[in-house]
Amino acid sequence: MTKHRHLFLFLFIYFALLSGMVQAKTDDGTATLKQAKIEGFRSAQFGMKERDVMKAIFQDFKVNRKQVSRFEHPSEKTVSLGINVKKLLPNSGPAKVFYILGHKTKRLIHVNIIWGKPATPKPDAENVVATANQLRNHLSQKSYQKEGLALNAQLSEDIILVFQGLDNKGRAVKLVLVNPKGDPKKVGENISLTLSYIEKPNKPDVFRIKDGDF
Repeated sequence: MTKHRHLFLFLFIYFALLSGMVQAKTDDGTATLKQAKIEGFRSAQFGMKERDVMKAIFQDFKVNRKQVSRFEHPSEKTVSLGINVKKLLPNSGPAKVFYILGHKTKRLIHVNIIWGKPATPKPDAENVVATANQLRNHLSQKSYQKEGLALNAQLSEDIILVFQGLDNKGRAVKLVLVNPKGDPKKVGENISLTLSYIEKPNKPDVFRIKDGDF
């Protein structure tokens, strides 16, 4: 029964995403789509220094510096500024937003917005999938490079790449739904959805050991 339960939930999630994709296509019709410009998230723009990202966070969410968590990635040596947001979209539930500053530049290079785990202890799988559909449909209303464009691509048994697109400068937006197997009795309880805006997906500003260092 547990295997069937997991399969049922996966199929529910997958076909719910597919039905949303069909709706997005028919809504587009033959209209000319506006070229996508991926410049960051809301007021936080790629290339901003930490103090400017802090100002953008306050402007967008009225979250002050004391409410922002700050930590350094142990291997990539990037700095992340994290905040909790109660509601970004209707019925989407709480989210966590992480602003990532590059290792060398110390400027904004990447933003992650997460729904489900760990943003909420007990996520509602249906709401998470609905949020994935809303975001995918919204993102689909722009024009992207043909190379790298993806819709509802199953990366593994537990991971679906709901949307991926690159603008004309190679900056990326990516929407990933993860529904880990885990305990069969808790299917769907660890579901998560991550929306990422990435300045240089192929050349991230992270720490790397150079040739000849060892």
